[in-house]
Amino acid sequence: MNSIDQSGILAISTRLQRISDRLRKDGLQIYKENGIDFEPKWFPVIYTLKDKPCLSIGEIAAEIGYAHPSTISLLKELEREKLIFSTKDKKDDRKRLIQLTPKAEELIKQMQPVWEIMIDAMTELTDTKNNIMLAINEVEASFKKKSFLERALTIMENKKSDLITENPDKVEVEKITNPEDLKTAFAIRRQVFVVGQNVSATAEEDGNDEATHFLAKVNDLPAGTARWRKTKDGYKLERFAVLHTYRGSGVGGALVQALLSDLPKGSRTYLHAQIRAAKFYEKNGFSQFGETFVEENIEHIKMEQYI
Repeated sequence: MNSIDQSGILAISTRLQRISDRLRKDGLQIYKENGIDFEPKWFPVIYTLKDKPCLSIGEIAAEIGYAHPSTISLLKELEREKLIFSTKDKKDDRKRLIQLTPKAEELIKQMQPVWEIMIDAMTELTDTKNNIMLAINEVEASFKKKSFLERALTIMENKKSDLITENPDKVEVEKITNPEDLKTAFAIRRQVFVVGQNVSATAEEDGNDEATHFLAKVNDLPAGTARWRKTKDGYKLERFAVLHTYRGSGVGGALVQALLSDLPKGSRTYLHAQIRAAKFYEKNGFSQFGETFVEENIEHIKMEQYI
């Protein structure tokens, strides 16, 4: 047994990738044996558009479960192969709608009987005591409840007391410039808002693409996040989220100051503060205005600051 196999569950991603690579390699050969020029990596998009003929990029990403950048990269490749084309959404000029080309439609007709063969072969391959398809369904359901990263962050929070040394906590805040940190920030927000406050995931994720995001770390461990967006009313500061273990350690204040420092002098900044956090924002220079209101079943107050 090699080292990867001996490492157990720690190597689950590597072993799943190994299986995936073998299936893709064999799948490519099966297509070739049937005189079909088709890459297995194209399958998710082509099969989705076969059943749902006209979708936006975001809708395709949601259907196939890929990250937005990965979906765009795959779509560009399919467009070069003349298997898809895009048109403007008549209801929203910013959106592109993706459809299959006649070439792709013809290719699907050729692949239908080959897919039947593949189904039979894979059914035979996975017909084991611990059926892999059943296991995949169960794990994907677990992911929807709480991701791998979110579970790790919870465990890290619970173990934080074991990591404390005689040195004081070192809080650092940086503007996010890479996908890994952005994913961590989103996981923190989900933990705080969706899991902790029952905010809908759709509302929590709104505006991500147009925002500038920041990640706070305590002793090099992820602790909190926030973002700002330019709007017609100024610069809106929002999505301040600090993991429970790090509250009261200066993370929230460091995030506020980092966002304010990133904005042009003389700008109007504003935010929608949860009522219980209003005093915290007042300590950081914000003033209340307007009436209280409710968002996602949580009472808020508008606050502003000119910098």
